[in-house]
Amino acid sequence: MKKILLLITSLLISFSFSNSTNAISLDHKLYREVTITNIQIEKDYWKEVKEKIVTIFKKYRYNKDIETLNKLEVLLKERIQDLNNKSVLSRTERKTLNLYNNLYYRTILLLNYNLK
Repeated sequence: MKKILLLITSLLISFSFSNSTNAISLDHKLYREVTITNIQIEKDYWKEVKEKIVTIFKKYRYNKDIETLNKLEVLLKERIQDLNNKSVLSRTERKTLNLYNNLYYRTILLLNYNLK
């Protein structure tokens, strides 16, 4: 009886632990994607390009410029869809797609999490 109780308790603990570790919220996923695309931007372009992007989004965040961010979101979504619809991407198109993804993820983070 003690073994069955111990087994049930250990299963409940393992299930609750696995559920809590697998439950990564959307903003954490977006931050992870921003970090991954940042690394690729530094490889594809210069470090100054990444720093310029950070500066621009800091300005949007402090000014709480939601209208410009909404326009940027729509524009980036269209451009990303256009590039994703292609079957084969050239090297410059892949770099551009990565840059657009980075800008899009940053825009979504600002609109949905930082400016609310």
